[in-house]
Amino acid sequence: MKALLQAELLKVRSTRTPIGLFLATIGFVVLTTVVSVPTAGNESPPIPLDDPGLLTGAVGSSFGVPQVVMLLLGAMVFTQEFRYGTVTSTYLGEPRRTRILVAKWLALIIFSVILTIVTVAVSLPVATALINSRDGDVTMGTLFWEMVAAGFVVMAAFGVIGVALGALLRNQIVAVLIVLVWMLMVEQIVIHDYPTVGRWMPGGSTYALMQQGPANGLGDKLLSVPSAGILLAAYVTLAVVLALRLTPKRDVL
Repeated sequence: MKALLQAELLKVRSTRTPIGLFLATIGFVVLTTVVSVPTAGNESPPIPLDDPGLLTGAVGSSFGVPQVVMLLLGAMVFTQEFRYGTVTSTYLGEPRRTRILVAKWLALIIFSVILTIVTVAVSLPVATALINSRDGDVTMGTLFWEMVAAGFVVMAAFGVIGVALGALLRNQIVAVLIVLVWMLMVEQIVIHDYPTVGRWMPGGSTYALMQQGPANGLGDKLLSVPSAGILLAAYVTLAVVLALRLTPKRDVL
């Protein structure tokens, strides 16, 4: 398993696509953080400048794009085996396909920890500087650290779901399109326009778990934090079980 994990980590850090996604994510983290901090003249922002939860909302909002990236990258680390024809040699090297799945999951979890740390390290000083420059409330209390802890959980969960999705779909173009359409269109529309339905979606559960309802104008329309955690765990469990059951039974081609 150690050799498999090392091989998967090498694939993640040595190919151009993950590196490009990582660098692009940093830029989007800065952009979303800047946008989430209201200007002094804004009369009705989701979170006012004098609200103690502003820093939590600003840094939490910066996780939007990284979550999509984790889902994309998870799908791609499996589908690229089929796209580039390396799946045969991978399965010959380790015929037990469940071990390959586990190695990919572990590699994505490790990457998610790194990306979460970078997201906070980039967004926190940007948000703090902007809030201070606009005479806002910079409070780093319990709520903030709960959000950060939830961020680690959410990012790892999305990486695991992404790998399972890639294992089930196997076609990289289809997997990427589904992730982008679902995350950037379907969930955004449903969660904000129909929150009673959207709160049961993976994105709705992550909003609730990271306590981002106020930052997204959803107030108390989301699930409670414990309920959101259980729902996200259920999505992860379902994805893992399906991948473990179906992957060993399917033909390579």
